[in-house]
Amino acid sequence: MRRIYFIILFLSGFIELSAKAQQAASSAYTDHPLRIEIPVRSANETYRVIPCGKNGLIMFFRSLEIEDGARTNWYFTLYDTNFRQIWVKSVPLLNDQIFQAHQNGKDTLVLLFVNGGKSKKTENSYGILQVVMQTGTMILNNGILDPGAAVDGFGVQKGRAWLGANIRGQAGKIVQVGLKQGIHRSFPLGTGTQIAVLWMEPDTSSLFASAIVGRQISKKISEYYLVRYDTNGRIIREVLIGTQSGERTFTQARVATSNEGTELLAGSYGQNSAGSGDKNRFADESTGLFASPVRNGTQASISFYNFLELQNAASIVGENDIMNLKKKALKKNKSLSEYSLDYSVLLHDIRVIKNQFLLTAEFFSPQYHTESFTDFDFYGRPYTNSYSVFDGYRFFNAVVAGFDQDGKLLWDNNIEIRNLVSFELSPKVVTFPTGNDLVLCYVSDGKIGSKIIRENNVVEKLDFSAIDLLHPDDKLLNETRGLLMPWYGDYFLSCGYQEIKNIALETNNKRLVYYVSKIRFEN
Repeated sequence: MRRIYFIILFLSGFIELSAKAQQAASSAYTDHPLRIEIPVRSANETYRVIPCGKNGLIMFFRSLEIEDGARTNWYFTLYDTNFRQIWVKSVPLLNDQIFQAHQNGKDTLVLLFVNGGKSKKTENSYGILQVVMQTGTMILNNGILDPGAAVDGFGVQKGRAWLGANIRGQAGKIVQVGLKQGIHRSFPLGTGTQIAVLWMEPDTSSLFASAIVGRQISKKISEYYLVRYDTNGRIIREVLIGTQSGERTFTQARVATSNEGTELLAGSYGQNSAGSGDKNRFADESTGLFASPVRNGTQASISFYNFLELQNAASIVGENDIMNLKKKALKKNKSLSEYSLDYSVLLHDIRVIKNQFLLTAEFFSPQYHTESFTDFDFYGRPYTNSYSVFDGYRFFNAVVAGFDQDGKLLWDNNIEIRNLVSFELSPKVVTFPTGNDLVLCYVSDGKIGSKIIRENNVVEKLDFSAIDLLHPDDKLLNETRGLLMPWYGDYFLSCGYQEIKNIALETNNKRLVYYVSKIRFEN
């Protein structure tokens, strides 16, 4: 059986934990998993980990140290692949800035920080921080966005950072930052006042950036374009992407290029969902997936695949629901594709593996619980007040689909996601190839759920492996904000906040930590 196994090493020979983590360890134990633990006060702290290949990993967080009235110190630490601490650096960032995105380079990590404050008096600032991993050199570029602008696209290429900014009630913009010269420039996405960027990525081999933009031309009709910009903001290519139906609208879209140079536009679409009245808002819920090759600057064709028609649809929707819809469609002499069970989906970037385009979409829904309290009216009579509390987004399934160069669906498969609730809409499922198979995995409740597929076939069913804790007698009480990330080769990083109990320890027998573990996949 193929599983995910943990790397178990001797603590004294291979791990150098932080001083705080060392204090939490008991001398009674000699063997520990390769793991870092940082004591925290709550799971709302700002610790983050970014894998940097064989350069190691960067861990960073916002401290409580005030540099001046407007800035707070953030601390960054580089660990090598055996979790040895290489350096620690601090950088003051504006108080309202929060981390949003990153991009790895060969020897430099670039981080994007945006304004997370809600005060109208605060400028809508952003910061782009370059971290030179070998030396620990920090280079910061600050800039100002238009009021109400939100960054929905970010990438770095050849010394330039590109930001795709959507602005409430206005046309979106492309912001370009020269990281060496510190020159900030902005360009319109195109003509029109109701235009927004859905996706953006700089070309890795040129000085251009590609974007998918949507222009709402009426309450019920939107146009979509695949656009390429040069460094001066000029549009050097614009491809109109048709949906073949006014009832369909793109919800999310991505572009990838095969080794042969074929471009594939793929993503999710909605049905009967346009016309919300918000000038810069596109459909939120998705009906299915689409794929469209682009050749010689022209859309060749486009194919739509309703979630209900996927081979593994019953694993997502439920077999009884599909049977009832099929009966309903047959009775009304309609196609199943004309029906829609809309879902909120989180789309991954397209991956090209063995001349196939792989698209992963995670399904989620907001989760609430009700809380009640007793109050008294003017006359002293008791009455009950109830209100809903947002718990986060519950992820419950993920679909992986393979397309050929013509955008035709070759196969689809899925993985059930159990007990995973997160406040962050970020990818949770990791996909990676091993031989002719594909491994799908995620972390939840201190365990890694994994499934091995070979296109439509299931090689190994969903199985769970527990993440080893620091001490043998540790018991996991709960985990929040858990995340699994590819690192290098067959190695992965698991991180998150864990509450742990250990009655065998004389002191600190209950602790809350931010942890990082090193994990290896073995056949």
